[in-house]
Amino acid sequence: RVYKTYDPRALIMKDYARKLAQMQGDDTYFRIAATIEDTVVRELASKRVFPNVDFYSGLVFHGLGIPTDLFTPVFALSRISGWTAHVIEYWEDNRLLRPLDWYVGPRDLAYVPLDERA
Repeated sequence: RVYKTYDPRALIMKDYARKLAQMQGDDTYFRIAATIEDTVVRELASKRVFPNVDFYSGLVFHGLGIPTDLFTPVFALSRISGWTAHVIEYWEDNRLLRPLDWYVGPRDLAYVPLDERA
């Protein structure tokens, strides 16, 4: 879904990010994100660009103490039920699920922790 206005879920996530930053006594990242948000919303007002729920999720994950290299898996876990619901809908309507793109990159790569990457 693409929102034509501010994603209502983003408001909730932003509030959680703010509260977690205050609880930790360091709102540096939150202030940076809020400044980026304000600037983009202002500069791209004619295009109606707004942050979605994912914009502040990294700050919430950070505030909850989730390691950075787990952000993507946690994000994916939060989406699995929705992805599964879409597949079930496609099956019930007897529609084929057709990806828009094909992955052409390398396969079977070994995981490298973030702090060891170049």
